[in-house]
Amino acid sequence: MKHPALAIASMALSLSAAAQNPAPIGLEALRAKYADESSRFAAIDGADIHYLDEGQGPVVVLLHASYLNLFSWNPVAEALRKSHRVIRFDFPNAGLSGPESKEPPGGKFNLIERNVEVFSGLAEALGLGPFALVATSSGGSVGFRYASRFPENVTRLVLINSAGMPRTARTNPNRARPETAQWDGMPVKPREFWEFSVNQNFPSDAEAPGWLVDLAYDLNRRAETTPIEKYFFETGDPQAILSGVQAPTLILWGKANPTVMHLEGDVFQHWMTSAPTFLKKYEGLGHYPYVEAPERVIPDIAAFLAGSWDGRLRQTQRVKATP
Repeated sequence: MKHPALAIASMALSLSAAAQNPAPIGLEALRAKYADESSRFAAIDGADIHYLDEGQGPVVVLLHASYLNLFSWNPVAEALRKSHRVIRFDFPNAGLSGPESKEPPGGKFNLIERNVEVFSGLAEALGLGPFALVATSSGGSVGFRYASRFPENVTRLVLINSAGMPRTARTNPNRARPETAQWDGMPVKPREFWEFSVNQNFPSDAEAPGWLVDLAYDLNRRAETTPIEKYFFETGDPQAILSGVQAPTLILWGKANPTVMHLEGDVFQHWMTSAPTFLKKYEGLGHYPYVEAPERVIPDIAAFLAGSWDGRLRQTQRVKATP
């Protein structure tokens, strides 16, 4: 017979192992937990896309960051839907959207270009006319590519701490990260990993809200997802792409952003030679300023969308140097 103390110790080890090795969650179970009567689904080019369509008025589309989902926009959407029709959706493999059922051409999808294709397909399926676009982080890469490729579709563009600049070995998002190496071998990451990772995007004196960590944890341990080996990532030529954007653009950046340095905002503005732009930086805010301080950021987005800031816009012009 096992000694009671050993039995208790064995149970504690089992509980610890379970906490450190969480089980994946099926997509249907996640949808049962997070979807509600507002959730909609559309089959877009081989992916079952989850989206929300709320409010009335001019259309504005919200594009989320990597590892997050449309729910991360909750504070922004709640404010904007008072005066706009707000569309937000989950990219394939994110949030409550399904995995890819389409085989990638050549064996791999270009991740950003694939998300542009899905976004374009959803906009067409919903019959959206010209609309404003608010995009953040990796969603920004999708947003400015779409705006450059389909300038007639985008009336205004807001980029919040946008990704898309060329990367060095030190800033490559796919680089090895010693600080998270303890979780590298785990097929499903525990909440501690997501708490650490999400907080890495916040200023050192701020802490990610529990609801955002919970969303990252739950919705990144889903059982059904496209293998990462079916994607590759590249920045391409952002200077050429940004020069094709024509819509008035608001560039917002957190000066305490530990993920993408605020000076990248100046590069975005410098390269957008076909669009009037305004760059605003927030002291003390990081990579998710619309979550960290919605009371500071949302009024700025709303004012820009309403045209109140048009007098502040400037446009970079290329001129020939005189000998």
